[in-house]
Amino acid sequence: MTILCKSLSAAKSRFPAMPRLANRVVPEGRFCQSPRAIVAMIGLIFCVALVPSRSDAQANASSSPAGSFASSWSTQAGGAQMRLISLPLSSGSKPVYDAAVEVKLPANAITYWREPGEAGVPPRFSFQGSENVAHANFLFPQPHRLSDDGIEAFGYRGGVTFPIRVIPVDASKPTRLALTLDYAVCDRICVPVKGHAELLLPRFGMSPDGAAILASEARVPKLLPAPAQAKKIEITREAGQAKPHWRFVWRGGEPTTDLFAEGPEGWAFATRKTGDNSYSIAAIEMPTAAPATVPVKLTVTGPEPYEFVVPLALAPRSQ
Repeated sequence: MTILCKSLSAAKSRFPAMPRLANRVVPEGRFCQSPRAIVAMIGLIFCVALVPSRSDAQANASSSPAGSFASSWSTQAGGAQMRLISLPLSSGSKPVYDAAVEVKLPANAITYWREPGEAGVPPRFSFQGSENVAHANFLFPQPHRLSDDGIEAFGYRGGVTFPIRVIPVDASKPTRLALTLDYAVCDRICVPVKGHAELLLPRFGMSPDGAAILASEARVPKLLPAPAQAKKIEITREAGQAKPHWRFVWRGGEPTTDLFAEGPEGWAFATRKTGDNSYSIAAIEMPTAAPATVPVKLTVTGPEPYEFVVPLALAPRSQ
């Protein structure tokens, strides 16, 4: 159940103006390129994957006794473990369960954010098999920029707790959350793993993992509405570049750590910090017939992370 990745040849730089974003030889077994990157760089990376089946996940499944605030730990390949944890049902007109999936990794191992960067694959999740669940929202804490041997990935090192907000169909009835999670564990080799956990969500009581759940929710970027964007961000198109570049400045007052950009299908963006709360954004992949503007989701990380969608103009503003 491993992915073996071997570099066949050095890649040409996609973005000479930003050397650290250039594709380089991938050290054997270090990172496996995502499927999109493999298509874009045919012949550069060879991956042989033995993907775990659903029966593997069921064999490693964890469940919980009635009244428990956590499922038991399920163990996956690569030294990974996962379990479900939850707070009791909230009160109010729209009761909700604040739950989470806790993923433990070896100290130096990483797993990926929803946009994995130059290498890796994002986690995939399914709530099939849940009972009395109207909606379950899987949330991503703010990512970290992880650099190994010149390859940049976006994700988490050593483990991560993903919050899950669960809305029951009928709050007066028992609610069982079932989660199947496909994710990658990467250290010297990358291992695709599939874990499964189930938890009968507690309606009452005090969860011993409440602080961990609330802390993970605090690391999820808040949505920044359009009126606030006008006050907190400044984006200008930079001229004189072969491909579109923009200058981004955070005017919110809070310190920021990093900036991540996600575009529509067919687009790829690179970002780098250029100063205190200022960043450069570059379009490194774009369709031939590009529109005048492209909607891009930006994530600002730091003590108070935010995410928002902005239209980036491809042509410089006329003077």
